[in-house]
Amino acid sequence: MNKKKKAAHRAGFAIAILATQLIGGCGVAQSVGDATVAAAKWAFTTQVKTMNVDLTGRASVNSDARGQSLSTVVRFYQLKDATTFAQLNYGQLQSDDLNLLKADLLATKDVVLRPGGSASLAEPMNANAEVVGVVAFFREPAQNSVWKLAVPKKQWKKTDPVKIEINGNDLVLVEGDAQQVKRDAPKQAVPASPASAPAQKS
Repeated sequence: MNKKKKAAHRAGFAIAILATQLIGGCGVAQSVGDATVAAAKWAFTTQVKTMNVDLTGRASVNSDARGQSLSTVVRFYQLKDATTFAQLNYGQLQSDDLNLLKADLLATKDVVLRPGGSASLAEPMNANAEVVGVVAFFREPAQNSVWKLAVPKKQWKKTDPVKIEINGNDLVLVEGDAQQVKRDAPKQAVPASPASAPAQKS
């Protein structure tokens, strides 16, 4: 009888140890799983804090009717959404952009780029921005020229700084993906005041 009790006791003890190990193993697995999820979430939500852009222009850019290259106003828009920006035409953005984009607009920045020149930007990236719109206000937009880009914020995780080039009357995103606007555009005057304007709050 004592032997049976001892055997039962030992069996119970072994089961208790096994259960403890299993529970501990589950805890370790859970910890590893939580750490993996946390790491993935961190990578996904890591903020792009600075809008770094390298902007360059070829010698022949923004030419007038005589073929003379002119300086180009390039405007950057930090936006919560690109839908409205994509729908606006050249004249609308030139004359009333801040008002028409106010629902999505977080910040703007203007750069005047000379022919053959270059410029570098390092502007704070708004945490709520999902896309950066870029418009080149060419004096005489050529037929089928690319004058507007919508660069997704995630592009800065791939190439930092983002590189944009003006070649002739075209905006070109170097080594990246962007939504291009390529269509007929009426001749427009260059904006009179290229100074940066703060975003309007709705």
